[in-house]
Amino acid sequence: MADTYSPSVMWPNYSQNNVQKASTKTNEMGKDAFLKLMMAQMQNQDPLSPMDNTQMVAQMAQFSSVEQLTNISEQLSNLGRSLGNDSGLIGKQVTWVSSTKTGNYDVATGQSEVVVEKESGIVDSIIVRDGVHYVKVGDKEVKISDIEQVGDPAEETGGAGQGADPS
Repeated sequence: MADTYSPSVMWPNYSQNNVQKASTKTNEMGKDAFLKLMMAQMQNQDPLSPMDNTQMVAQMAQFSSVEQLTNISEQLSNLGRSLGNDSGLIGKQVTWVSSTKTGNYDVATGQSEVVVEKESGIVDSIIVRDGVHYVKVGDKEVKISDIEQVGDPAEETGGAGQGADPS
């Protein structure tokens, strides 16, 4: 009688997390990889003709440059998320897209018209929730990334009011 085999294969050390990690590898060389490479080079050098001192200093300078560039990148990223930059919007008139709809279908072009509704108002405050910055306009909270236009508020205070459609 022939043996029967199950079509499913179980690998003892298989983990879905390992597959995800392997698929997200990048070709970028970070400071840790650079340091490991330099240490491996030093450990495996020929003892009869060791690395020249100038080469060692040049590699250490490169490592220092990589580390400083990484620090500058992190600081610029943090500056972009800085509340100080966003606080300049308080008291300014902002405009954002509140909704986008498709309108009438044009048979001749095969396209439907796009109706974009915009709202505007004066920023009362800035709110940070889960690392995302919002402006508070009246009772509405709008992501700062959704703001299309910033300007000084109009001189007249009557009429439309906050949250009104500017068109």
